[in-house]
Amino acid sequence: MSQEVSKKKRLQMIVKIFTKYKVIQNFTQQKNPDAVRTAFEELGPTFIKIGQMLSVRTDLLSPAYIKAFKSLQDNVKSDDFSEVKALLESEWELAISDIFTEFEEQAFASASIGQAHRATLKSGQKVVVKVQHPGIISAINVDLALFEKAIPLFAKIPETKVIDLRSVLREVKTSLDNETDFLKESKNAARFYKNNNDWHEVKVPQVFPEYCTKKVIVLEFMSGKSLRYLLEAPKNEIAYENVSNQALKKKIGLLLVESFMKQVFEDGFFHADPHPGNLFLQLLNPNIENLATERVGRFGPFGSEATWKTKNQLPPYRVVYLDFGMMGNLDDNLRGKLTDTVIALYTQDTAAVAQAVLRLCRQEGPFDEYRFHDELEQFLVEYYHLSLKEIDLQQVLSQVIGICNANNLQMDQAVTMLIKAFGTLEGVVEELDPELSMMEVLQNFAQKYFFKQFDLKEEAKRQGLNLFKNLRSLPKLPEKISNALDTVSNGKSRVNLEINDQKQILDRLEAMVNRIVIALVLAAVILSSSLLVVSSPDAQPKFVDNLGLFGYIAAFVTILLLSLSYLYRRFKK
Repeated sequence: MSQEVSKKKRLQMIVKIFTKYKVIQNFTQQKNPDAVRTAFEELGPTFIKIGQMLSVRTDLLSPAYIKAFKSLQDNVKSDDFSEVKALLESEWELAISDIFTEFEEQAFASASIGQAHRATLKSGQKVVVKVQHPGIISAINVDLALFEKAIPLFAKIPETKVIDLRSVLREVKTSLDNETDFLKESKNAARFYKNNNDWHEVKVPQVFPEYCTKKVIVLEFMSGKSLRYLLEAPKNEIAYENVSNQALKKKIGLLLVESFMKQVFEDGFFHADPHPGNLFLQLLNPNIENLATERVGRFGPFGSEATWKTKNQLPPYRVVYLDFGMMGNLDDNLRGKLTDTVIALYTQDTAAVAQAVLRLCRQEGPFDEYRFHDELEQFLVEYYHLSLKEIDLQQVLSQVIGICNANNLQMDQAVTMLIKAFGTLEGVVEELDPELSMMEVLQNFAQKYFFKQFDLKEEAKRQGLNLFKNLRSLPKLPEKISNALDTVSNGKSRVNLEINDQKQILDRLEAMVNRIVIALVLAAVILSSSLLVVSSPDAQPKFVDNLGLFGYIAAFVTILLLSLSYLYRRFKK
């Protein structure tokens, strides 16, 4: 009963906020995106996640809505410490004082899913304790249940029919399941730490798995400020030594792009939400000797290796990744497909681009391959005369997704998440260094990954076997040609023709035939009714006259209904 009451209250809140910000009207008409974003932020994590999912649907949303949904924030009021303490001690089955020498009661950050507290372990290690808001999972489940029930109502709005709402709901459920399970996040954090900590100037906090549960995660405390601090700093101000903030922005922009490409092509495991709030900047003291070892990944034509090298003086800054609830996985097969797509774009091979894109999609309805190739070619031709620096990669990817959706093709979910992460990162990099070409960096990493996967010996074997097989078939070629000519000359040949839009043509033909049949039947009814009424003698029973009149009325009503149906279809068009 209590759950029903909470659903009722939540529904009232949703209706109130939707009415206040005119969400339905604004969204369907693509007006006032800031109001819709504010409404989603007020409604909490479920709606924020829906907005984030829609932020990559450039085929559905205007650029203003895309920008607004990408900037969705989820700052919420922190919970009272008594509730937090009760939850922590219940999860650990220990008192807080048994684990920590210090624990700050006031949270220094609070988002939709949880809040973060600074603390110090008995060992002296400074950590951050991230704890879920009590009751957040049940609140999310109420939202999801209401959203599922509302899908048939939303489907009646014409503008929402092009959105697969059930697919969006599935994605939201999956994403929120991952973000509300801190054990998964702790494993993600440990894997990301292993792959990226000390890669160039990148730092990642260490996770303490012995203190992690489904509702609590404990990470190494990392000093620093949000990257937003650097973005808003005066560009000519000195950051360190003789390096200005503007120069530092360029260095960090390149570092972030290279780090992301390394995550995608080398690790197959990437941070899917690299916005400024999840990126910290550490500025070290350049006067202190900064000898350190740095792990550097190096690609070669036949493989890759990670080495440690000592640098006399590392630059006095570090970029720290935080929050590992949204992560993306790409297996070797998917990375190979992505590489094929990028190389096909680079070589301006439209047919290869189309085939590579098709391999990344699944068909969700009627599909016309010729139309798809034609639309893709018309779009890509516009970019072939541009240099790599002039190509807006995010725009290219968004347009390609739009063409796919228009042709009933659905991108792999991992690729959709990659494009969303790429779009988020591009927004950050554009603020740091507008002149940086992400396409150039992407192309370099894709080529390196291609060479890494390329096995010259294996490729030589494969081509040799193909050549040998073709040589064995060569003597049989004259016989096959002769048999083909005999078949044609004997009249046994058969040609298979494939007609584009065959189903639509047959449907139109069937509709035309049906109209002709109805017209003939109506003409027959009118003619027979006329004969019955005109030729019947006065002595004939009244029944014959009535039958003729009934035929007239039935024909008239049928003609009227057909006319109204035709006018309605024209009006609807």
